Amino acid sequence: MKKKYIDILLIAVAVLLNACSSGDSGAQPDPTDKPVKKEIQVMTYASQFAETALSRRAAPTGFSEYTPDKTTNMGIYMLLSENPATDWASPEEEKIIYNNNKWHAYFDVQPGKTYTVYGYMPKTGDMSSTLTKSTADAATATLTITGIKPMTTDDICIITGVKNADEGLAEGQFSWSWPIPSNEEENYKIHVLMDHLYAAALFRMKIDAEYASLRTIKLKTMTLRTECKSVNATISLTHNTTGASPISGVVFDPSGSSEDFLVFNSDAGTALDKDTPVDINACFAPTLSANLTMITTYDVYDRKGDLIRQNCTATNKLPNLEAVRGQRVQLNMTVNPSYLYVLSDPDLDNPTIQIDN
Repeated sequence: MKKKYIDILLIAVAVLLNACSSGDSGAQPDPTDKPVKKEIQVMTYASQFAETALSRRAAPTGFSEYTPDKTTNMGIYMLLSENPATDWASPEEEKIIYNNNKWHAYFDVQPGKTYTVYGYMPKTGDMSSTLTKSTADAATATLTITGIKPMTTDDICIITGVKNADEGLAEGQFSWSWPIPSNEEENYKIHVLMDHLYAAALFRMKIDAEYASLRTIKLKTMTLRTECKSVNATISLTHNTTGASPISGVVFDPSGSSEDFLVFNSDAGTALDKDTPVDINACFAPTLSANLTMITTYDVYDRKGDLIRQNCTATNKLPNLEAVRGQRVQLNMTVNPSYLYVLSDPDLDNPTIQIDN
């Protein structure tokens, strides 16, 4: 029977613990006295947004290796699981930096021990977190993230540790923790899964064919207005070894007054086409599904390509998106002015944007 193992790639880190002292200049500490910081490379796997349902937790069907399209960071906890009463007394969030095409950080780790891994990404702006272990049930914990933007272009995810096998991630091998084996090398590679915390919307915008024959509209910005400024998320985590998601519940707590969040920007403007839509993605707290307003700015050009209207605006209340965590909804939109102007009359400000689906 082929032995399964955790893929551990060790990267040497030289750590000196009080190498010298005034009383004993040549004394070296016993390396087994306490853990030392090791460099840990974090291997990340994420799922695609589901169109109608939450993502399945099985690879390769549900998850694939994740490479961010921009530099981003994660906040993560890596804690001993041997004795939660003491090991979890005051867990501290560590910031993991994505650099040189990999995530890596330093943690105090001991070979042969079992560690629990939780976290979130991206860690941006005012976001921070706390992690508490349930005193009534050793299999549950609560991760609280504060200061999240209610609307963002970032795909905010919850991170949990996952076992790895030589044949790849597989159903039934998901876990919060695993033992780091003891060997001669002192470097570590851990694997994590990232589950979507927010819902997503794909805005597909084009222009009415009749209007396009007379005018060109170049989209410059799209802003989404929410009825809150910040969101806190409380995530209930329940350990299992069946491959099911450990996220057993999420509660969103919005706060603050309305705020505008930029989700698309083009200084020169992006021309809307009558056939091929411009695609814009945004992620949002599912509790905001019924309370979003879209504000766009655009320039208008005549048939000769001359700019005739600059920085026009359009404000449209969006319908209830009815989205849940991990789900993406699609809105097909057509810029469709209520009437067309002739000769030198100014073009309509605040045109109707028709929701086609």
